[in-house]
Amino acid sequence: MNIVTVKINGVEYNLKGEEQEEYLHKVAGYVDKKVKNILENNTKLSTSSAAILSAVNIVDDMFKKQREYENFLEKVEQIQRKQKSYEEEVASLKGQLKHMQEYNSELQVKLKNNTNSEYLQQKEDELRRLKEEMEIIQKTAQEYMKENVELKAQNKEIKFQLQSAKYKVIDLQHKLLENQISLAVEKKRIIHY
Repeated sequence: MNIVTVKINGVEYNLKGEEQEEYLHKVAGYVDKKVKNILENNTKLSTSSAAILSAVNIVDDMFKKQREYENFLEKVEQIQRKQKSYEEEVASLKGQLKHMQEYNSELQVKLKNNTNSEYLQQKEDELRRLKEEMEIIQKTAQEYMKENVELKAQNKEIKFQLQSAKYKVIDLQHKLLENQISLAVEKKRIIHY
């Protein structure tokens, strides 16, 4: 058992507990802060009244944390229910997937056994058409990539010009400020004469 001497509102207390010394200091610090806060807000309170009000505030904090904890547990339970529902849905989808895989296997066997030359010619024509479309898409993509590189270069130049303009504006602001100061000094000088 740990015994720790702590100060609460300037009074020393010996705390005993199974917890670590650091934890006991943290608890005492929390209570000390609450008591001092209440005494600062109402200097006419006695120490015992401040202690009672601190205890009420601490219990209020505890109840609020308990409510947050219960809400958290409820959310965890909701998530667990959703997870169970998702697991059931996944199991169902796995069954459907297995059925589709079996059906796909049957279709592949039928396709292998199909020697219909017209069907094969259709598929070759379709494949040729897809290859042509793919070549067009690749050319278009290359053009877009080239245009993208050009736009990045233009963007970089514009950013440089913008930065230069910002520096010029700052420089002009400094000159304006210096001129205003000089003008004010000159006005003062003229007024004094």
